[in-house]
Parts: sequence; C-alpha cells; structure tokens
Amino acid sequence: MISLSVPRTSRSLSPAMARSAPSSPMTKYSPGMESMSARDRSGSISLSPRNIIPVCGQLTPSQVSVIRRSWRHINTKGLIVVLTRCFSRLESNCPIVSQCFQSATYSLSTNPNQVRTVADHAKYLLQLLDKIIEGDVDSEVLREIGANHVSLKHENGFSSQEWDRFQEIMVEVILKQDGVKQSKETSRAWRLLICAFIELIRDGFDAQVRQFRRKHSFNAHVQYFENIEKRVGVCPSRKISLNVDPRNNPNGPRKYSQY
Repeated sequence: MISLSVPRTSRSLSPAMARSAPSSPMTKYSPGMESMSARDRSGSISLSPRNIIPVCGQLTPSQVSVIRRSWRHINTKGLIVVLTRCFSRLESNCPIVSQCFQSATYSLSTNPNQVRTVADHAKYLLQLLDKIIEGDVDSEVLREIGANHVSLKHENGFSSQEWDRFQEIMVEVILKQDGVKQSKETSRAWRLLICAFIELIRDGFDAQVRQFRRKHSFNAHVQYFENIEKRVGVCPSRKISLNVDPRNNPNGPRKYSQY
C-alpha cells in the first residue's frame, strides 16, 4: 500500500499554536499605528494640529510640510537680509512708506520694543514668520498688528494700497530664494501663505480705519446737536421781541400777536 507522506506543517498552522506564538515585531501595534495604516491605505496625510498653519487654512498638509522644510533651509542663510530688502524696496517704491519711516513716530503695541526703522521691521517680521510657520499665531494676532498701524493713515495717508504693494514685493523676493524657487509646489505654498497673512494684517488695518470713521462721524453729529442746543438755550430771551406786533406804538402798552 502506498502511503502519502505529508510534511508536518499543520502544527504551525494549528489554532492553538497560533494563539501561543509570539507576535512578530513587524506586526506589533503601537499607539497611532492604526491611524498610520489608514494613512498608508488612503495615500494621504492625516490632518493634525502639527500639519496645519492656522492663519492659512487653504494649505494642504503636504504644502505645510514643504513650507516648514524650505523655511529651515532659507532661514539659515541670513533671511534677515532678505526681509530687509523687502522693506527697503517698499520704501523706495512708495513715497508714503518712505515718509512713514522718516517720521518714525509709531510703534507696534504687540511688541514690547519699539518697531520703527526698516531694520526693526525686518527683525520683527522674521520673528513673526517663525511663529506663523510653527502654528503659534492665529488670525486675531495679525489683525491686531494691522490695527496698530492705523495712526499711519491719519498722519501720512497710509492705505491698503501700501499693504498690497508689500505683499507683491514679499512674494517676489521669497520665491527667488534657494530652496523655494526649485519647486513649483513650494513656490505655490509660499505664495498662498504670504498672501493669507498679509491680507489678515490689512483686514485689521481696514477695520480700524472704518471704526475710526464711524466714531469720528458720531462725534461730529453729537457736536452738531450740542451746538443746536446751545443756540436754543439763548433763544427764549429773544422770543418775545420776535412776536411783538410792530404796528403797536412802542411807547404805549404792548399787544402781542396771535401768531
């Protein structure tokens, strides 16, 4: 009789052995492994506070990643000089901005030190960008910075056009930097970020300008009615003489008209 010899592989496949066998280090789950597996299956990056920049919600997690990676690259090559160039170009292209820097009569209340010169602004912007990219700055902080520039509107005629021009200059300068210009995706991400945070600053500036105008208009109306009340206050002493019938003899008894 011919016997069929089968290799004894069933032992390793038995349920009992499967239950008692130690798990492989490659298949051992760790915290967050399930979400990582889901990310691998979907081919996308999961959204978490670390892959977003609050002031620019339209950035994808991959764009946030390339911004932070390129930021570490360009920030090691004297970025303060690059940002100084942005303000210097703005000053040379916009007479109003040049006048603002020359007067140097304002400071940003969000910063404990006075920010007046081009160099001061470049240093402040570098610190601000670092916090923005790390996700430590929200929209209200940027709007407050814009609102703190409202005095330039009254003193020098600073307007939204200057913010728009600075936005254009900064995009142009940053996109020319090594580590940014080599990649279309990196350039696109930086353009989105720069436009987003400068628009928030400009929005805060415009809102403060509108608030000042409303307050000024209200005060003007209050002053107008106060002046009317003052004039009315002296009218009763003249009211009788205006109602006297001029046909009566001024030396005789006075008769008042019925009007």
